[in-house]
Amino acid sequence: MIDLADNLVRQIGLLYRAMMKALETETAPLGIGSGRISYMFMLYINEGMTQQEMANRLQADKGAVARTLAQLEEQGYVSRRRDPSDKRVTRVYLTDKSKALQGDLEKAVERVITRLNEDIAVGEEDIIKIQLTQMLKSLSAHYASPRLKRQQANN
Repeated sequence: MIDLADNLVRQIGLLYRAMMKALETETAPLGIGSGRISYMFMLYINEGMTQQEMANRLQADKGAVARTLAQLEEQGYVSRRRDPSDKRVTRVYLTDKSKALQGDLEKAVERVITRLNEDIAVGEEDIIKIQLTQMLKSLSAHYASPRLKRQQANN
């Protein structure tokens, strides 16, 4: 029988919740919630993405992405504009307010990552990444939605 109190899946879940709580604590003074950080960093790296591209990268529901972007837009962090060459496409852009926040957000995330890794021996971080990547790959290959499987087959 599986030990539901102490297994790898539970540990990963607890780690995720602890990281989100740490990110929430670190970013609270900046006025941006931990759930929105991934949106901001995605745009810092590749501004002008479409909502669909963001949903694909986040592996999130299009509706959830649209709601979060609406909140970010309302708070003045992003703007959504029609693509001039294809009016059917909406692209997402950073505002001056969010650009000014980039350095502080990076430092906040860096503090959490540093804390997360502080007791990991040199070289073990790479091993953990490889193992987690393999676990994700195994689950994704087996449980991916038919739409995601088609996308992966086309890439």
